[in-house]
Amino acid sequence: MSDSLDLKDIEKRAFRAEHQDGLYDIYFGGVVLCMTILAVSTGGETYQFSRFVLYMIGLVVLSLLFQGGRKYITTPRLGRVKFGPRRQRRKMILFLVMAGIILVQVAIVVGTSLLLRNPQWAISLGLSQINPDFERLIVAAISALFVGPSMVMISYFMDFLRGYYIAFIASLAVFSLVWFHEPVYLVIAGMLILIPGIVVFIRFLIQHPLPPAEGQL
Repeated sequence: MSDSLDLKDIEKRAFRAEHQDGLYDIYFGGVVLCMTILAVSTGGETYQFSRFVLYMIGLVVLSLLFQGGRKYITTPRLGRVKFGPRRQRRKMILFLVMAGIILVQVAIVVGTSLLLRNPQWAISLGLSQINPDFERLIVAAISALFVGPSMVMISYFMDFLRGYYIAFIASLAVFSLVWFHEPVYLVIAGMLILIPGIVVFIRFLIQHPLPPAEGQL
């Protein structure tokens, strides 16, 4: 029994060690900063297709940088660990939970869109009589819930402790964006996530220098 607990503890430590390079923090900080591309209003139109394309390009670049960093910076320093069935099962559970959250979010977006396109539906449901400030509060809270629970679930199943901080900062930024109509809150939140990530990344490079090549041993 003791050996089993020790192995679980070792595996947990190894799993958490994957996050000590700060790349997840840098990635999520970059994602929040990319969200400002959609949030900034130009010409009276909040969302434009060209800015959505630019946002998607930003996400692709961030993903490539993250994957490249893990492959060429983290793995050469820490090596590659193959986790057991328990961790693989947790990843599968995370995938299913995230899929469920995404379905709920899509349902909310579709429902909101239908109500906006069909005002008579909102009237029949009594939603048109809601106080505008209370309506904005509801929208801000729902928007924050798009971000918070997803990040919390990722943090829990990945044993990513700093992810809870990221979830709080990102949720607060999205809520403030909707409530105050100021994209600057996304910029502040993105920097509050990105800068600590860069600090963690630099510390990782210092604490884990590249091992000498075989010919230099």
